[in-house]
Amino acid sequence: MSEIVLRVGELAEQAGVTVRALHHYEAVGLLTPARTDAGHRRYGVREVERLQQITSLRALGLGLDQVREALDAPDFDPVAVVDRQRAALDAEAARLGALADRLDALGRLLHQRASTGAPVDPDAFLTLTRTMTDIERHYTPEQLQHLADRSEALGEDTIRAVEAEWPRLFEAVGAEMDAGTDPADSRVQTLVDRWDELVGMFTGGDPGIRQSLGNAVEADRDGASQMMGLDPDRKQALFAYAQKARDAR
Repeated sequence: MSEIVLRVGELAEQAGVTVRALHHYEAVGLLTPARTDAGHRRYGVREVERLQQITSLRALGLGLDQVREALDAPDFDPVAVVDRQRAALDAEAARLGALADRLDALGRLLHQRASTGAPVDPDAFLTLTRTMTDIERHYTPEQLQHLADRSEALGEDTIRAVEAEWPRLFEAVGAEMDAGTDPADSRVQTLVDRWDELVGMFTGGDPGIRQSLGNAVEADRDGASQMMGLDPDRKQALFAYAQKARDAR
């Protein structure tokens, strides 16, 4: 490469970065231009090459501290850099995937509530978002992976259908409870059988996951009630009535 001397604006245009970025790289010690007697920045071959290295590493997603570490390390290992960055991206992809799944679930719940004429107010929304995050803490990583696999196996259409069925099921069980129907009655038994079947679809029949689900519901009764679209006292009464039906089998 022949000797070149570029002004800051010229280098920014040539490299496809902003002047502000060049100033920042200088401020953090990544790129050090020469100065004229008047104090103007001038960039030669060495600085141009250094900037190309910086922008290449930044394109891989490295932060500025990581870029400095890579460029200044006497035993720089590009394989290790790529492997570390790939692992970091995999972890971030998993985090974003989990966030997307949570948003999808919350969105379906909110749409379902709106369709039944029971939209969620701001306070209830905050309770729901907190609860959906807190619930995951009651599951082991292996259980969460199992639940993710279950969701994929069931498919979006089945999940939507089940989520829409729960309010109708609670209403039907509640109607029998309010009417004073004996929990051993075949109508109640059929409804509670379906209740347990839906839970089984979620848990895949895993007793550990069912226990974790119960722990999560018990730990945050108000939040769980919000997720089910039920008043906390109503939820408690329904669950007790359903348990009486199971005990009567």
